Amino acid sequence: MRTLSAIAALACVCNAGAQQTAFHVHAPDHVGKVALLYRYDDLFTLRPVQLDQDIVGEDGHAELTAIVEGTAKLRLRIGDANGDLYARPDLAYSVRFPAPDPRTPRSINGTMRVDLAFSNLDPLDVNALTSDLNERIDGFIMEDLATDEVAGMQALEVQRRADAAPTDSTKRPPTLFVMPTWSKLRVDTFELKVRNFYRDVKDPWFANYLDYSFAGLRHGPRVNEQELFERYLKDKPVRYDDPEYVRFVRSFYSEHLYLAKQTHETRLQRAFAAGSADSLKAILAENEFLKNNERLCELVMVDLLYQQYNGKLVVRDGAERILAQVAAGSSYAEHRTIATNILWDLITMRVGSRLPPVRLEDDRGHDMHLDSLLSGPVCIAVTASWCSYCDLEMQGLEQLHKEFGSVVPIIAISLDEDLATMRKYMKAHPGMDLIWLHAVGEQRLRDDWRVRSIPAFYLLNDGVLARSPAPLPSQGLGALFQQAKAEAEKGSRVKVWDD
Repeated sequence: MRTLSAIAALACVCNAGAQQTAFHVHAPDHVGKVALLYRYDDLFTLRPVQLDQDIVGEDGHAELTAIVEGTAKLRLRIGDANGDLYARPDLAYSVRFPAPDPRTPRSINGTMRVDLAFSNLDPLDVNALTSDLNERIDGFIMEDLATDEVAGMQALEVQRRADAAPTDSTKRPPTLFVMPTWSKLRVDTFELKVRNFYRDVKDPWFANYLDYSFAGLRHGPRVNEQELFERYLKDKPVRYDDPEYVRFVRSFYSEHLYLAKQTHETRLQRAFAAGSADSLKAILAENEFLKNNERLCELVMVDLLYQQYNGKLVVRDGAERILAQVAAGSSYAEHRTIATNILWDLITMRVGSRLPPVRLEDDRGHDMHLDSLLSGPVCIAVTASWCSYCDLEMQGLEQLHKEFGSVVPIIAISLDEDLATMRKYMKAHPGMDLIWLHAVGEQRLRDDWRVRSIPAFYLLNDGVLARSPAPLPSQGLGALFQQAKAEAEKGSRVKVWDD
């Protein structure tokens, strides 16, 4: 652990306006690959926006720059690996990007997390401070779980329910944010020690990060919500750039749509039916923890619609109209961004829409325009050679191609890192006589097409999505191919899969 006691008090960190920040990336294990830098457009949806890219040279280095304002959370990605970091304006960061540990499993969409290492990092840099704090809190949590069987089992259940959730902090697993029933005395004592350790750090952003890290430890069953509200939320500014604040707010208000249904069910139904943001806000604002705070109320509203969009409490059509109102007309620029990103996340790739444009090349490296291949019924399969499960489904797809290929053309899009890898896979599987295309910007395709896992299958009619996603070959895709064949044999002018 670092020691800060000998460090003199620093001047208050002032987050100036937007300025350029430099990133010197040392990645000797990734020579020739593209280093990509993203920022999270907001910390609720974690929508990535690309800022810069560079090829890792023969010397193992890449140089990236970005315009940064305040304290920005960024993502650095090379190949299938990525890591998060914080950045501030007018600074230069030297970052080592390690090779992924071969023992680290890929996520369901084929990516791996790595821990970025910094060279010559000021011990009071925000990356050093947050990493140190997270380690301390993780140690406290693990120590408590090791001696509290009930808490441990409760935390395990929380982990199981949230395994698929994306991480939104550089270190701590998101499921450890909401803990069951820590002893108030233990948390108070631990917080006192931690605050004493950081007493010479005069960084307002980190001070708030510290506050909401402990707010998270205090929230859980059988807590005094009024006390938490008074301490952490009442008359406090909304902190859009603090992941600990975001997680605390999400946790604290997670039941408020359910509470609104209990007390105002008819009004809630009318608000969804009308698609009225003002009506829904008015209902939520009657709760004592949201009244007299329009900004927080609206933020909680859009995030509840996002988090519970697929649940029983939300009427999707009404929720989308409410989100669209906020995206177009909110008085708060941050809410317009968040609502826009929520809609992007929820409705992109929906049945009835067209595919977002992506850059593709054929097996000879020639640019291909996907629209030119989307006449009539078409099946698209998104796959990769490294995906062993994909291989099984692709073999099933090849059998469907042999029987129905004259009716439903099949386009296989490879997410392999380079064209040579796709060619190698094609050569090893000569029976897969499909239309093969390679995604030049495979991460862009994953992001824009909302590819959560692979293989992913889509059925289209004249370029319009008809099944998104379509079932796997092992789970019923053949029945839809048979339907297309039957319609073709009847000479029907009705588009298939329009049901």
